[in-house]
Amino acid sequence: MARRLRIAVGALAGALLAVQAFRIDRTNPPVEQDVAAPAGVEALLRRACYNCHSHETVWPWYSHVAPVSWLLAHDVSEGRRELNFSTWAAYPGAKKVRKLRKSADEVAKRKMPPWYYALVHPEARLADGEREMLRAWTAEEIARLAP
Repeated sequence: MARRLRIAVGALAGALLAVQAFRIDRTNPPVEQDVAAPAGVEALLRRACYNCHSHETVWPWYSHVAPVSWLLAHDVSEGRRELNFSTWAAYPGAKKVRKLRKSADEVAKRKMPPWYYALVHPEARLADGEREMLRAWTAEEIARLAP
């Protein structure tokens, strides 16, 4: 039994070493233009949202370790696809309104930031007052942009 365990542990260690050869691309594309928001809202967005929803991702040390790096790259790619503050200016008005509505809903339902992200990034946790600040800002932006 001990021999099988040693073989299994050795195989697992070998597999973990082998997958390190498959690196993710951690380069950030250039920022086209950030979203224009009041200073307090912008600081909040940068602190809680920009790591996944912009081209200003700060890649942590564990982004160098597969397979965790693959999950991280997937989350950032998905986050940028859903909402990218670095390309905000390129969104047409109606798309901005849709993105703002969805964002406000996700924050209100405590889906954003995700619990697993906030677990390792405590600075991204949002207090109730901060959630309200984001809700108020999105409501103002929607009113300004909506036809």
